[in-house]
Amino acid sequence: MLALASGGCGLFGLFQDECAPPGGAAMQVNRPDETRSSIQRALHYLRGTQLSTDQRVIHQVDYAGDWPQCAARHRGGPWLRDASPFMATFVHHALAMVSAANRDALAVSAEDVAAARAMRVAAVDLMARFRHDPPGIDASKYGFWPPQNDVWLPGDMLLAAVFVLKAQGPQLWGSRAPVNVSFIPPGFAVPSDADDTATIYAVLLDHHLLDGGAAVTTCFERCFGDWRDLGQVPQRNAAPWVPIPSGAFLTWLAYDDGAQSVRPNDVDAVVNANVLYALGRYGRLETPGVAEAVDLIVAAADSGALASAPDSISLYYPDNLCFHYCVARAYREGGVAALAPAVEMLVADLLATMQTTASGTVFWNRGDPHLNTAFGALALLQADRRRDIASRAVDYLLAEQNPVDGSWDAGAFFRGRFDGGPEAIWMSAALTTAMAMEAIASHCLAMASGAVNE
Repeated sequence: MLALASGGCGLFGLFQDECAPPGGAAMQVNRPDETRSSIQRALHYLRGTQLSTDQRVIHQVDYAGDWPQCAARHRGGPWLRDASPFMATFVHHALAMVSAANRDALAVSAEDVAAARAMRVAAVDLMARFRHDPPGIDASKYGFWPPQNDVWLPGDMLLAAVFVLKAQGPQLWGSRAPVNVSFIPPGFAVPSDADDTATIYAVLLDHHLLDGGAAVTTCFERCFGDWRDLGQVPQRNAAPWVPIPSGAFLTWLAYDDGAQSVRPNDVDAVVNANVLYALGRYGRLETPGVAEAVDLIVAAADSGALASAPDSISLYYPDNLCFHYCVARAYREGGVAALAPAVEMLVADLLATMQTTASGTVFWNRGDPHLNTAFGALALLQADRRRDIASRAVDYLLAEQNPVDGSWDAGAFFRGRFDGGPEAIWMSAALTTAMAMEAIASHCLAMASGAVNE
């Protein structure tokens, strides 16, 4: 949501930082040992790019435990460094596969397992900085950004005016804003949200199960039940296939606006899949809104929007196959069996849109073939469908891994869209590398299970 203020004025040229172009590493990483496996080389890259200390250079603030992520209005930049826990939840999920129990199947060493654990623990420490602490009804919820900094720099009033003119809305009047943009007007600060809260609580469960973290006793599911689409707020993305009201989960947990909020909100199919994933992991699928969220996702998969209007499925995720992955993850790892019809339709979409290289490997290309193929392969593996196709997609990823640093190219993971038309995309080579590593590891584990799936 950041670089939008620049419009055609080039204001964000003032804040060009050291973010890499989409195909490169965001910092110097020593070349890994070429005798090591693809998973080991990916671990090397993730360990080398995770921040060990806070970074406090002006307009490049970031926190220990994070991996470099950048936002821009266009793929050509300029890129603005951002700090958020959201990408780290997906990286953590990938790293959770590198455990002592999986050592043999993944062909990793005890040192690799220890490195993955150290990265996970550091990532959890990062996420804690984005929690809303007591007092208040918003306590223990998480947000995409930290609390807004009220210090304005010279020229910020003018930049804020340009921002309002270009963005127009929505004005959510939350308390969170990016650390590297001081001129965001208060109305454009965001509340805590369902996506970050859900994915972080899923991480906290793995932190407890794998790394000795405290058991989660918070009734976090209440916030999702509190913020459902019951017709009480204006909707920003009412697709024709979405019932009005849908009863599904809203994105923004706008507690600071009261239970009778009239500020705009939205129903996002990927966000709902992530909420279902978290609720399923904790065995809390009796939460109000679960059935409606399932119906929403099935309707999205069955609407034809995947081919004709993919932007209607999500305000926050471009057409990058993340929807397929998150739904399949909620189905498999979250145990949301009712998602089976959606999973079957998403598998069919993957089979219909895959491409084949001259060497016989399989990939998907929605603009970022490395990230798209990682999501596509993972969706098939989570769905336990067409393992032969997933295997060929993994072969594509293995062939595409950067031989110098062990990474894969950054791709457009999520986006911010404003009422005035501009939007920004967020990208991270570490995120793509984690997803590709997860796909390869998932395939290894599936092969080790001995089950046959065609």
